[in-house]
Amino acid sequence: MSISIPITMLRPPALALALCLMACLPATAACQQWAVESDTTLVLGPRLSLETIIAQTLAHSPSVAGAMGAVRTTSAAQRVAMGAYLPTLALSSTAASTNQSSGGGTSSSISSATQQQYGAGVAALVDVFTGGRRSAQRVQANALSQAAGAGLTLQRYATIYLATQSYLDVLRSHELIRVTSDEVAQSGLGLQYAQRRESAGTATRADVLSAQLALSTARQAQLAATDTLVMNTAALGHLVGANGPVDAEPAASIEPTPLVMNDSAVLTLAMTTAPAVRTTQAVASADTAAMRAAKTLYVPTITAGAGYNWALGSSSPAGLRPGWIMTLGTTFPLFDGFVREATVTQAEVAATVSTVTALDTRLLVRADAQRLLSNLHLSESSIELSRESVRLATENLRLFRARYGAGIATILDVLTAQTSLIQAQLSLVSARFNYQSARAALESLLGQRL
Repeated sequence: MSISIPITMLRPPALALALCLMACLPATAACQQWAVESDTTLVLGPRLSLETIIAQTLAHSPSVAGAMGAVRTTSAAQRVAMGAYLPTLALSSTAASTNQSSGGGTSSSISSATQQQYGAGVAALVDVFTGGRRSAQRVQANALSQAAGAGLTLQRYATIYLATQSYLDVLRSHELIRVTSDEVAQSGLGLQYAQRRESAGTATRADVLSAQLALSTARQAQLAATDTLVMNTAALGHLVGANGPVDAEPAASIEPTPLVMNDSAVLTLAMTTAPAVRTTQAVASADTAAMRAAKTLYVPTITAGAGYNWALGSSSPAGLRPGWIMTLGTTFPLFDGFVREATVTQAEVAATVSTVTALDTRLLVRADAQRLLSNLHLSESSIELSRESVRLATENLRLFRARYGAGIATILDVLTAQTSLIQAQLSLVSARFNYQSARAALESLLGQRL
């Protein structure tokens, strides 16, 4: 059957479709170019690379700022724990004026002269013995500092994963628009086939209506993919701290690449050095040290002090006296209303819970690592199968279109083959981005790039 189309009356996209129709090919370079150009016209905001997106997301993340604040706070707590071994120094001064007599006698003998007195002093106080409380508090402070450092690493990689996932969502949306644009092109070809055959009297009106319905459905899918892209670019703009949507710069490749280590090494790394594992282990160590510090409340505290005073005009018994002074004292509450018992009990419970949590976290991280590795391998296999499905579906659609043009196939056969091709393309897009997402999640879990 010959087809005559006035080429001069067609716009460039329609011209591409006409060329595809005349060649009886389902998805030639002209159709694909038309679909890609339709996608590239939709650019929302500046296009940023993945590295830029990660850097800006880390800079604008409240969670990362909070984790960095926790590191600074625990570092200050470490200095306080070390300072407990040093004496506390205090400087005092006084100045007074009084007309009170400093001696006894009758009221007639009391002098009403005003007396001035000035004084200054320095004193030092240090705990000589605390029953191990200071060493336990120092161990606790060091463990909390390690937990804060591991928590910062955990939060950084969680934020990197969030940024990477948002970046991949934008790229996925572009790919979906490309696929749906190709679906529109394919449906347009099918509609023109049906219309030409109806004009020639070899097809019914039902064929045209079915092709029109397929084209309308493809356009709805294209609109939905466009709406998804708009939402994803807005979410990406929020992550990077932009006052508006941000687009993603296309990646050099989204194909799978080998990991830098095998599966057994990944699982071992997950159970030993994963940020979540190190954080819970450090917290368990801190709670154990806090329990030891709480038990020192049953031990008396011995404190030594020394000082020296300077005084002028101090004739009052209550005035500051010049000279040095040394003290040695013991503090031990005999009964405090069961406060010590409650404190020790709370510390023991916290230590037990944190120890169990640390063990559970190790097992959970290993299970997550095993799941993500399985997802990676499944996605790799799915990519290969989907790529083969696209090839077969493309050839199948070409054959059914040729058969339909020869009158030995129905429009339903063509639409079914067309739907199979689109589903195969969507499956390939999904498999590729599922692999990248699973890999980013595994890197976030382990706290290092793979």
